[in-house]
Amino acid sequence: MTVALTALITVLLVALLGVLGVVCTPRWRVEPFTNHITVKSSSTAIRAKNITTPQEGRYRTKETHIAVNLGGGKSVNAIVREPVGAPDGHAACLFLHGSGTGKSSEAYGDIAYAMASTGITTLVPDKRLDNYSMLSRDYESSANDYAQSLKILRAWPGVDASKTGIYAESEGTWIATVLTDEHPDLAFAILASSPVVSGRQLMAMSATNYLEAVGAPKAVTRIIPKLTSLSVQAVGPNYADFDAARYRKSMTMPLLIDYGTRDTAMPVEQGARLLTRAANAAGNRNVTVRYYYANHQIRTGSAQPAPGLPLESHYTHDLEDWVNAVAAGAGAGDWTTPMVAGAQPNQTLTAPTDTSPALVTSVGVIAGAIALCLLCALLAMLGAPVLIAAGVIRGRARKSGHDPHDDPQLAAAPEQGRIPQPAVPRFTGSLRASLIVNTVLAVGVTCVFLAYLVTVIIDAISLTSNSTVLARNWHVVTALAWMAVVAFAWLLAELVTEALRRHTGAVAAARNACHAAPDARSSVGTSSIGFGHAMVIVCVVLSAAVSLALLAFWGLFG
Repeated sequence: MTVALTALITVLLVALLGVLGVVCTPRWRVEPFTNHITVKSSSTAIRAKNITTPQEGRYRTKETHIAVNLGGGKSVNAIVREPVGAPDGHAACLFLHGSGTGKSSEAYGDIAYAMASTGITTLVPDKRLDNYSMLSRDYESSANDYAQSLKILRAWPGVDASKTGIYAESEGTWIATVLTDEHPDLAFAILASSPVVSGRQLMAMSATNYLEAVGAPKAVTRIIPKLTSLSVQAVGPNYADFDAARYRKSMTMPLLIDYGTRDTAMPVEQGARLLTRAANAAGNRNVTVRYYYANHQIRTGSAQPAPGLPLESHYTHDLEDWVNAVAAGAGAGDWTTPMVAGAQPNQTLTAPTDTSPALVTSVGVIAGAIALCLLCALLAMLGAPVLIAAGVIRGRARKSGHDPHDDPQLAAAPEQGRIPQPAVPRFTGSLRASLIVNTVLAVGVTCVFLAYLVTVIIDAISLTSNSTVLARNWHVVTALAWMAVVAFAWLLAELVTEALRRHTGAVAAARNACHAAPDARSSVGTSSIGFGHAMVIVCVVLSAAVSLALLAFWGLFG
């Protein structure tokens, strides 16, 4: 009977968990990118008619270390590199950092020096870190900090404030769009490796791109929409939903967009189209796009960012020619080179514009469910030894004759009204085994899957190719999940058969009582599970059920 019930409940559970997985799946998914850009020339050179720009090495450079007051008692160090002997009224460029620490002594040195040698004063400040962490970032506040450096650069000797612009990379381009919104009079903006879309949308694309590139199982790839659709309010990161679309509308100044075609983490074609479209909508047609056969940092030698890699050989020359030409007054119709040129990009996936959640909307709900699962399992594990100890104590008490049910005065025959002793509450052997198995699996499968999920996220961020490990470990997670389903069905079957057994026993006892002496009928009893045992059962059932619901959410039964 137990085996048959287990099989039936297993089928019902699989159907229920499958439905739960479906209703927890967002309607959107990361789709292939099809709106490709065709470059007009493989050369990245930038030229404007009737404008001759200085080349690298034209001027000696002078380096000055300064402190930038950010207000509120905060300041950062900065490095100014300026061309010695350049005419007054020349261009200047402020550098905004991407993600990470961003020391002025460690970032942009090669680009800033090259620019300075062509007559462009550059300023690279330290990145402020006291308001910047993994879970909390305020791009509006960061833009205000960079605005203080902008004031200093505009007032620097020899610099023309009206020819001062910005260079931003990666995450820094989000800050750059805030800065352009607040300072629409900037002379130019250079956006390198720009994510363009929000952090949540970018994560959906880049994580899917990574998983597909390393050959991860399709079931793992399908996790990404569920993961990236969840609200992260109250747990962070608070910048996942930064309103990038709003600030894209501020690109009214001459704009240079640069991407590395080996960069799989950025929407290299979609991003260029979105930025160009936003600039055009704001009346700005002076938008130049360049693609380099390079990585995220526009460096060569590796597809992945790494210290010490050289910049793409034409990169700084193109930057300098463009900035100096813009400073000399080059407009949208003055370029003699194509507006879109360089290596042919090939973005494979589209960053989704809609990341609406399904049934579960918050990562806090998932975190709470995990906590409930583990807490219930812990309570069951703590309660088990207490019940065992209580049973041992009661057993010893009976053997020693101190149990009140063993009162000699009540040892008379049944017809004298002796009260039958109730059995000591305890689990049957099979029920005990099912409780233990479910507790172990609930904790084990939940923790194993969390570890697997964290591994996937870390590998996606670090761009580690681990296809074999991901596939093998996914099979382990899946096998454990199905074991948990069968184990839970077994536990429910045991509880049903135990209830039927007790009901049958109670009926039989009541029937026998009908033939007993009138004064003894009320004393006929049946054994029952005690309160403590019932609480342990409830904790195990809750723990196992929540664990299976979590696995269904992630699509393990879909």
